[in-house]
Amino acid sequence: MPNRLNAADDGKQSVRFGFLTYLLLLIVESFPSQNAGASISKAVDSLGDDAAIVACTLSRWKISATLFSSSVGNDYYGERVIEQLRASGLAAGQQIKPGQRTPLEVGIVDASGSRTYFQLREPHVISSLAMPSSAQLSGARMLYVDWYDGPGILGAMERARSQAVPVFLNLESRYYDHPQLPDLVRYTNVCQVSLDEPGATGEATEIARTLIDRGVDTVLVTMGAEGCAVARSGQAFSIRPPNVEVIDGYGAGAAFSAGVIYGFLQGWPLERTAQFATAHAGLKCGVIGNTSIPIRRIQRAANNLEIRTSVV
Repeated sequence: MPNRLNAADDGKQSVRFGFLTYLLLLIVESFPSQNAGASISKAVDSLGDDAAIVACTLSRWKISATLFSSSVGNDYYGERVIEQLRASGLAAGQQIKPGQRTPLEVGIVDASGSRTYFQLREPHVISSLAMPSSAQLSGARMLYVDWYDGPGILGAMERARSQAVPVFLNLESRYYDHPQLPDLVRYTNVCQVSLDEPGATGEATEIARTLIDRGVDTVLVTMGAEGCAVARSGQAFSIRPPNVEVIDGYGAGAAFSAGVIYGFLQGWPLERTAQFATAHAGLKCGVIGNTSIPIRRIQRAANNLEIRTSVV
């Protein structure tokens, strides 16, 4: 059985399915060349995978979130992960597995906002991620999954759709070359892709049109400093992000996902939801680590974001 971490009220409005990874986030002025070094201006404990970040963010906003996750070890890194989950209001404890090494990531962010990361994730940890049962998904209003969490996500997506639970897939830049793309989009209601990653190619409207033609209801294309493009059948628009001095772009995609899910669960129109998500992702880039941003601050920034309609 997967490990289950619940927000306080366990209303099970949303379910996250993914890994727990410890992230040591280092802030530097500039990334050094090979065989050189750089001074660290700040070092922060954080989380390295999107599902956990999204769950923590929603829990801080008093949205019930259940995280079905991999285990962490009873080591230093595992303890730091548990501390962050508890600080976000997620119950923690049963996911500790003695003798296992906690997945580790070291991320380096420079003054340009660029990030470079190094990961240690052993194969047996990936294979340990078991999908939630039908009973565990019962009553959920949305299931969130990341493409990089391995083949196990397909079973969770299929099971969610069989119970009429909408599926949110974070596909990042794998919208053109993921070997399981036809299977993934078959069970996807909302798909988030990214054009601001290395190797990402294409035009936002064309990407959205292709995924919608494959059966996805709503497509969200994040474009870094260019904001986002949002489309569903018969509706398309783009939004520029708020003006923010970028300090740390780590987790901006997860911040956007959390904002979208929050808006959906509130029953907001798609335009308002996208404004909120874009504002949250932008504001997140102006703070270090997984800092909680108050909803009222996000809403004030969102109200100033212009919506530009387009055709899809």
